[in-house]
Amino acid sequence: MVISPQARRPARRRPQVRVPSGPQKKVLLAMYYVYIIESQQWGIFYKGSTSDYTRRLAQHNENINAYTKGNGPWKLIFVQDFESKSQALIQEKKLKRCNKEYLRWLTIQPVNILNLK
Repeated sequence: MVISPQARRPARRRPQVRVPSGPQKKVLLAMYYVYIIESQQWGIFYKGSTSDYTRRLAQHNENINAYTKGNGPWKLIFVQDFESKSQALIQEKKLKRCNKEYLRWLTIQPVNILNLK
């Protein structure tokens, strides 16, 4: 009997957060985000990933992060959502190699969830 390599791998689980809601329980998927912020003072970009991009922006503006400390105020210009942390980290690494021209172009693309609001 031959078993394919795919059949031997365990199924990947999605991270889930359970939130009680009255007699029923709702299941919410944890989302991960890649974000780009721009220094309004210097025009430099910072790229990162997180599960809560609004909290993370507040941390950057409160000078908690060593790299962004003293370079603010920071403005959120790009957010892309992912179902898994690993996907978000891969995209973050890719963005860190991109030039400013590409990053500015990316901010006007449909993948930027800030354009939907």
